[in-house]
Amino acid sequence: MDKWDTPRPTLHLARLGLPGRGDGCPSGRGRAALAPDAGTTRHGTALTEATLAGGERVWLRRVGEADLPAALDLHARCSPGNLAQRYPGGAREADDYLRHLLNGRHGASVAAHLGTGQLVGLGHVLWDGPESEVALLVADDWQRRGVGGALLGALVALAVARHSAGLYAVAQAGDAELLGALRATGLPLTEHSDADDALVVSAPLPARGVR
Repeated sequence: MDKWDTPRPTLHLARLGLPGRGDGCPSGRGRAALAPDAGTTRHGTALTEATLAGGERVWLRRVGEADLPAALDLHARCSPGNLAQRYPGGAREADDYLRHLLNGRHGASVAAHLGTGQLVGLGHVLWDGPESEVALLVADDWQRRGVGGALLGALVALAVARHSAGLYAVAQAGDAELLGALRATGLPLTEHSDADDALVVSAPLPARGVR
């Protein structure tokens, strides 16, 4: 048993302190759109094509432990500042988190990749009781081009399909990619600073199941 086998549903839960409930999680209902799948990979994983604002195309798919080398390569192409916005311990802890995030025990992961197979973004949704936490990492040279929004749309769809009552994200200072993607969803967001001066963004989700 490795150190991640103990259930750990969220990277940030211990310092959230969200208002409205004693266990630190919001609840409610709102609106979100589900993106259709465009096809499947040869492994049967759902595949969705997304066209970015500049006309570039990326493909979104669920990823797991077999994709660890590609995810580590994405980390290697991200600046230390970018990794520090995504992971509490910055670049020092980033690689250590990946095996936990990709094992699928406590959530799901979605990658955005080019036609070559190279990852340009990675998103995670982690199950936290009735709520879901979402987090994004987009390669530095692919930020502010729509990759984060495409990933977040897929994560919201997964949370809705799981009947999550709401979602939340913890954004570090200057994390324009995550904040921009969240605000573009059209969900009724609530924002407040936590004890570490990170911005906690939460929103209710609609009651909708898998068809």
